Amino acid sequence: MTKKHKDSSDITRAQIRQLGARLVARHRNFYAYTFFGFLAALINIVSFILFHSWWKIPLIYANTLSFIVSNLVSFVFNKHGVFVENVDTRHGTIYQLGLFFLYRILSLIPDNLIMLVGLSWLHWNTLFVKTIDQILVGIFNYLTTKSIFLNTSSRFTKYFKNKRAKNKIK
Repeated sequence: MTKKHKDSSDITRAQIRQLGARLVARHRNFYAYTFFGFLAALINIVSFILFHSWWKIPLIYANTLSFIVSNLVSFVFNKHGVFVENVDTRHGTIYQLGLFFLYRILSLIPDNLIMLVGLSWLHWNTLFVKTIDQILVGIFNYLTTKSIFLNTSSRFTKYFKNKRAKNKIK
């Protein structure tokens, strides 16, 4: 007598919905970050075009200003819309904002380089270069941002916590 094996057609719609719900719940932060990150990138792109193309602010200054504007908005999005579960309640908003901008300043360097190469050297379209820039910088920012708001601290964060504690003792 042979055993009857379940094949994929035996999966019910309820089981598929349940699996889908678990997948969404498991990756909720990533989906929310993608949505709010898209909004922050859109703010960055629009503000850059406003600063650079309309107001004729030089490239690096316009990109840095749009970086500041979009990252202030991004901080609020991340704190109140993305990372709302398993949050770090031990540290206040000022600490998180400082760490947030410390990480983000690391992304400003490639951000400015991509813009400089794409616009000044290659003479590509502003919207195209800024969009590519925001995609690449957005991936880096997701990886660093989640360590700021979630209860899981990175080695970088622990280093600065220890350094701060040692300075208080002295």
